[in-house]
Amino acid sequence: MHRRAASCLLCLAAAFAACRASDLSTKNIVIGTTTLDQIEQGCGRRFVVALLGEPMQKIELGNDRELWMWGYREKDSAGGASVLIIDNQPRTEDSHAAYVEFDDGRVVRAWRD
Repeated sequence: MHRRAASCLLCLAAAFAACRASDLSTKNIVIGTTTLDQIEQGCGRRFVVALLGEPMQKIELGNDRELWMWGYREKDSAGGASVLIIDNQPRTEDSHAAYVEFDDGRVVRAWRD
């Protein structure tokens, strides 16, 4: 009886871990044009972070200028979601980046590739 209960608990724990890992790996930030349109010239850093979150990279350009970059991936799947790790559904995945340039802490421009 104890072995059966232990086996059931182990299976449940593995299934929960697989679901949790799947949830984490499919959460993507997609920065669309509507979101970028909210970032106007003159906005501050706090507004940008509140809207997009912390950037992946901050590049000092000199003379109080900075370039912030966010990377994101868009995934399209031809089928439904599955808990299994093995997946034979065709997918496409495109990598993109969004950029915000600051001068003296204020937005100069924002764009995405």
